[in-house]
Amino acid sequence: MALRFARLTGGFWSGRTAARAWFWSLLLATAIILSVFANVTVNRWNGWFFDALEKRDSESALIAMAVFPVLVLIVAGLGVVILVSRETFQVHWRQWVTARLADSWVGQRRFFRLSLSGDEPANPEYRIADDVRWATEPVVDFAIGLLSAVITIITFIEILWKIGGSLTVEAGGTTVIIPAYLVLAAIVYAVLVSGLITIVGRKLPGLIAARNEGEARLRFSLMRIRDHGETIALSRTEAGERRAVARTYDSLVGRWLAMIRQRGRLTWITNGSGALVPVVPLLLAAPKYLSGDMSLGGVVQVAAAFVMVQNAFNWVLDNFMRIAEWLAAARRVNELADALERVDHEPPGEHLAIAPSADGLLHLEEVTLIDRDGRTLVADISCALTPGTTLHVSGELGLGKAALIQAVAGLWPWGRGEIRLPEGAFVTAVPHKLHLSEGSLRAVLETGRTLPEEQLQTVLRRYGLSSLAPMLDETRDWDRELATGDRQRLALARAELEQPDIVLLDEATSAFDTDAALELLDHLRAARPEAIIIAFGQGAGFAEAATHRLLLKRAGGVVRMAARPAAADPAASPLAAPAHAGPAE
Repeated sequence: MALRFARLTGGFWSGRTAARAWFWSLLLATAIILSVFANVTVNRWNGWFFDALEKRDSESALIAMAVFPVLVLIVAGLGVVILVSRETFQVHWRQWVTARLADSWVGQRRFFRLSLSGDEPANPEYRIADDVRWATEPVVDFAIGLLSAVITIITFIEILWKIGGSLTVEAGGTTVIIPAYLVLAAIVYAVLVSGLITIVGRKLPGLIAARNEGEARLRFSLMRIRDHGETIALSRTEAGERRAVARTYDSLVGRWLAMIRQRGRLTWITNGSGALVPVVPLLLAAPKYLSGDMSLGGVVQVAAAFVMVQNAFNWVLDNFMRIAEWLAAARRVNELADALERVDHEPPGEHLAIAPSADGLLHLEEVTLIDRDGRTLVADISCALTPGTTLHVSGELGLGKAALIQAVAGLWPWGRGEIRLPEGAFVTAVPHKLHLSEGSLRAVLETGRTLPEEQLQTVLRRYGLSSLAPMLDETRDWDRELATGDRQRLALARAELEQPDIVLLDEATSAFDTDAALELLDHLRAARPEAIIIAFGQGAGFAEAATHRLLLKRAGGVVRMAARPAAADPAASPLAAPAHAGPAE
């Protein structure tokens, strides 16, 4: 898991961000190394000062007291450098990882394809927004702690070895000499405590992951109520929503309690070790001090050094909770990244073929669409559309309508047959209800190209949105402010600005009467005279604006072509007859 996460996030140290990444990394590492040596200097100052007190050497004690503020200033300054460089590095690294995952999720419309695949990890947006933070920030802290621990062990063990020396023990007339006994004691103590914490806490990462998943589900349940507030209020179904939230929270509480019980077991070890660590070196050094083999300053030095070494050895112990939380977050980030890769490389089941058309027509050749469970939604659809065609698809569409729209747009993966699009054709869909992100109208209308303000205002006026023309750069929650009719006008205006070759209308004029809808459709056709327009459903004006019609009916539980596509003007029919009309059964 750690290696997978490293491969996913390691690109921060290469490419455009390499200079920034290496600068903050090296600055942080340098500050940590200097900080450890500053701590060693403070340790030696303790020996100097307490030896001066023991000898009642006032001159040496005064010099030590004068030097101490300088040491404090150096240690404090290094702490500031570490803090600033660490947090700045964390922000930039998280920014890079978040951008990579978000671009991958949104790009190529993977967010939608992933939801269709049945392989979507729960709450991908939470994984990008929160789990990336929990998976990147601790790694920096871990690196700091590990580097500091290694250097601390090397430097402070030297102090234990040099000042502590060996211990001579008389037992039953036998003299036993234990070399570097304080070093051995520090190592044995650390191994015992770290082993205990690893055994007792092995289940904690899984429990934390389950808790995080429960938190995400609760947020999703509450967001669902907010997003569908009007429908819930009008239909008075809040009681059912309340019960659903209660069930979700009950599950979350159970996961929290399981994690708390596990943390309680760990606390026995962590608190016990915390109480013992300062006392153990004093007990070990007491015999040598009482025998006169060690000075008071030496006792203070080895006690402080033992604690420093112990803290360094017990780095895993002290960070076990954070390591467990990091493993849970990294697992969730890895799962999302893996799922996004599978969407591109592993299309499941029968796959609908999408290919370019050699003759410039849009071909649907015996297209059958199925869902991911293998159920047939639409069967045996065949037709060929020339530029300038307006096809009205009506009848018992059911779930097949959305699948058919998504298939032509290149989003529906399951089925048989072939869809061939004109070479380089750009497909756009105009939905029944356009989604509007919070922001400016200019951001809604601009489709990857920077368009002049005059052009945007002209298009808004053409589609009956003159009142919005002066508000292009106003940031509002347009999703709430615009009525359904204005949203549909805005969607059609946006479709014109995209300059599509194929336009898919999904009940895109349902808010209007026939005359108003025909006027809007005329504007779209005038702007894109060669575009192929396919209107799905019973939207106002669809039947009147169509040059050709395709009727679908349910037969044998499956939606099929019930009638040959008919042209409004047979003499100028641009619609080729299907290879198989598929009569109703």
